[in-house]
Amino acid sequence: MNRKAVERHTASIAVRLLLAAFCLLPAPAAVAGAWDAEPALTAHLRSNYPWKEIEIDNVRVFGKLPAGAPEKIETRKGPLGRAVFAFVYRRDRTVIVKADVKALGNVVKSRRPFRKGHVITGEDIYIAKMDIRRMPNSSVRNADAVVGKSLRRSIAANIPILEDMIEKSRVVKRGKNVVLLIRHGGLNITAAGRTSEKGYVGMPVKAINLSSRKEVTGVLIDENTVRLEL
Repeated sequence: MNRKAVERHTASIAVRLLLAAFCLLPAPAAVAGAWDAEPALTAHLRSNYPWKEIEIDNVRVFGKLPAGAPEKIETRKGPLGRAVFAFVYRRDRTVIVKADVKALGNVVKSRRPFRKGHVITGEDIYIAKMDIRRMPNSSVRNADAVVGKSLRRSIAANIPILEDMIEKSRVVKRGKNVVLLIRHGGLNITAAGRTSEKGYVGMPVKAINLSSRKEVTGVLIDENTVRLEL
């Protein structure tokens, strides 16, 4: 056999050995089927948990998913973070699916730093999405809960506003026109007035009776009314 024939024979043997080795390689542990698991996971989480916004990433299927939807999905670990789910089919066939799951919620944040006593306006805050696992338990989620209220302490910019950062009642500024309400003998008597100091709804405040020019004291029952007691 000449030299070229030997080289061709050697190359042929090498190719056959490479193909044989390739065929013996183990299959991957996670093989995804033709059916998509992510929409089913999203539906499962929204149906069984109180979160409106859910993010699912890095879905891994351990086994082959049948073409149809599972009869049920069980949460084996989680459901937030590195979660594990079981897709259960007929005849107790189970396929394990792992995913990174995050739930988002609204939180009220400050636009700028503010000092203690500052009265919050709508321009001072904004609504942001936040991972609920990182959200402080007392975070304010509704802007209406803080607008018009004053800060109990100074705060930094772009931080979640917590319930204990704000006064429990709304602030009424000094010099605000209010209705003075007097209840006597089953009658309601009203007069025009103006607050002579800053006050809080539900708390006593001083006001001026604009007719008599006398200073009176009553309770702010809302932002526009001071109830006087005789």
